[in-house]
Amino acid sequence: MAKQIQGDAPKTSFFGRYLAKPLSYFIFILWTVITLIPLVWMLYSSFKTNEELTKDIYSLPHDLLSVSENYYDVVPPQTNIVYPTGLLESLGIKSTKQRDEINEKIIILESPTIGAHKRIMVHFVKRSDIPEGSLTFDGKDLKNIQPEDGVQVKCSDLPKSIQMKIGWNTIWWNFTSAWKRGELGKGFINSVIYTVASTFLVVLLGLMLGYGTTKFKFKKIAAAVSAVIALGYLLDINQLIVPLFLMLTKLGLTDTHIGIILVYTAFGLPMAVMLSSTYIKGLPDSLVESAYIDGATPFRTFMSIIVPMTVPVIVTISIMTALGIWNEFLLVLVMASKESTKSLPVGVFSFSSRTGIQLGWQIAALVIATVPVLVVYFIFQKKLAEGVAGGAIKE
Repeated sequence: MAKQIQGDAPKTSFFGRYLAKPLSYFIFILWTVITLIPLVWMLYSSFKTNEELTKDIYSLPHDLLSVSENYYDVVPPQTNIVYPTGLLESLGIKSTKQRDEINEKIIILESPTIGAHKRIMVHFVKRSDIPEGSLTFDGKDLKNIQPEDGVQVKCSDLPKSIQMKIGWNTIWWNFTSAWKRGELGKGFINSVIYTVASTFLVVLLGLMLGYGTTKFKFKKIAAAVSAVIALGYLLDINQLIVPLFLMLTKLGLTDTHIGIILVYTAFGLPMAVMLSSTYIKGLPDSLVESAYIDGATPFRTFMSIIVPMTVPVIVTISIMTALGIWNEFLLVLVMASKESTKSLPVGVFSFSSRTGIQLGWQIAALVIATVPVLVVYFIFQKKLAEGVAGGAIKE
């Protein structure tokens, strides 16, 4: 009998025996090369200077990570120097035009190799923080050194606390420059507002519609709603961007958070309804009927029974919707002209166009926009897979 069963077993094809596994590895390696390698390059290149990126885009970062042996020029106060917030006020200096007073209380150090002579890579050392008797590498008095002396200051000649501060500022120079000069903070906050508010509405309304179309006894209305939702799933913001702009302009909702949130919610609902209705349809009808018998209202039944039992699909809808809204670009680019309503992707685009020669800043800005997406994905990756698989099994 065992021989008969063995003889009846299907034979493995030539493709399955010799080609399937190598082809799978090839596809996986190709996917890695196309997606992960550029991501890794972007991450380590965000710690490279513009000069390093221009010279060799594939080299490892060096200049921003090697600080202790660096030399710095002492430069005079100038109008194109951006001072840290609160520095001048803490020294009693009221204006950047008080150059003599600034030079009397602050030593301004500029790297001769990183952004040389552009006054964009500068460090500020309070003369009061330098101990008496400190000398430069060639014997000059460090505390009273002046720009006209023409002396370079070695980082290791400075007090340890100042060395650490300069090292920290140098390592994260691309990121702080991108954040401050590109004003990415406003875009980051706007992206959080759009993502959180729209995702909440999409999940809430999507679950309600999924519950209504599967558990309520209105089959014709449910079929009509499902048909409209299915049609909406085929549409994309990019296809309707012009009529959307005209409609929101007519309603006075362009350049407003509410208008953008409404559009995101409308275009996120089809996927949410399809996933939630598939999942809720598999839940026993007896649970809903028992709640009605006990006197629960439809809303109480929804909150007490449906929502707790649909947590996996809620997580799935939330992650997919949030990631899509966070990365969305075109809608906010068209609808928002004010800095107060621009999202982070639009802010990165605008910032890159203003600083075309600072590649390091641009890459750092892209990392700032990408890292939150990666963090959310890796934290909820398992929940996302469970939600999609759960919906398929329920069906």
